[in-house]
Amino acid sequence: MARVTVCISGGVDSAVAALLLKRAGHEVAGLLLRVLPEAACEDRWEATLEAARAVCDALGIPLEVLDVSGEFEREVIDVFARGYAEGLTPNPCVICNPAIKWGLALEHAIAGGAEWLATGHYARIERGVGEGREPGPCLLRGVDATKDQSYMLCRLTRGQLARTILPLGGYTKEQVRRIAREAGLPVAERDESQDICFIPDGDHGALLQSRVVSAPGPIVDLAGNVLAEHRGLIYYTVGQRRGLGIGAEQRLFVIRKDLEHNALIVGPRQNALTDECLLGEVNWVSVPAPPEGETIPGQVEVRYRTTPIDAELTVLPEGAGVCLREPAVCAPGQAAVMYDNDTLLCGGTIRQR
Repeated sequence: MARVTVCISGGVDSAVAALLLKRAGHEVAGLLLRVLPEAACEDRWEATLEAARAVCDALGIPLEVLDVSGEFEREVIDVFARGYAEGLTPNPCVICNPAIKWGLALEHAIAGGAEWLATGHYARIERGVGEGREPGPCLLRGVDATKDQSYMLCRLTRGQLARTILPLGGYTKEQVRRIAREAGLPVAERDESQDICFIPDGDHGALLQSRVVSAPGPIVDLAGNVLAEHRGLIYYTVGQRRGLGIGAEQRLFVIRKDLEHNALIVGPRQNALTDECLLGEVNWVSVPAPPEGETIPGQVEVRYRTTPIDAELTVLPEGAGVCLREPAVCAPGQAAVMYDNDTLLCGGTIRQR
């Protein structure tokens, strides 16, 4: 059997991932990443550390803590804030996974003698050659459609996937909870975190306000009429309806951000929809990158856990163009991820229109 390092989070998913690997006969070790400095969220960190230790003690496996707070600050938080300053709506988990959880954690695990890195993500990896596939790992959706996290892994490289095990991809959340209960794991009933890890109170605005200069400005309709004043462009995203503070006969949505004039452009929902978008930073996950000009059919998710839309993706010199069969809100900065049924083909960042 193999030596496997499991990213332990203190939650039930990573705990069961470690349990399943140990039951399979692997030599398992836990790795807890400290992503925030000591001065930030100390109470939350202590609770996480206590839970992680309890899990590893229950499983009889060692736990190592790796401080990656400096790298996390530069690679995730700074990039997140800079994206908002540029009028984007970035997804921090999509940014973090290849840079921190797989970049630093995988590198550390291999340096320590591990052959594999494992996490508690709900996604699957298939290896070898399948029908119509190239040799190498393929990333697939998890079988639990309500928990599938393959979208969040769209920036992983094929090399990173080749050293990764995802034990929970074939399980539902309910099954994972039941396994944890039956095994007597101390985190079996621990609540899931619904927040971004570096914004535990969910207040994006407070974090951004401390890092990004964003002044109030006009809210303008499509005819150029000034309707109200916005608080700062960092507080809004394309497609947003709530929180605009406008009393109008029809519902208004954010259409785009005009950074040059510090204006928020609003209009009817149909004006926030588009049937095409451009992608940058395209990463081909389960297949090698096709040649420039080639068009690939599939289904695209333009935001995490949105309904996939039939689409065609055309490879361009510096990214890709996507044509959607149905219009959708494509917020710049979000990841657009293309699937072939369950197989994740590629992911890219939606560019400004």
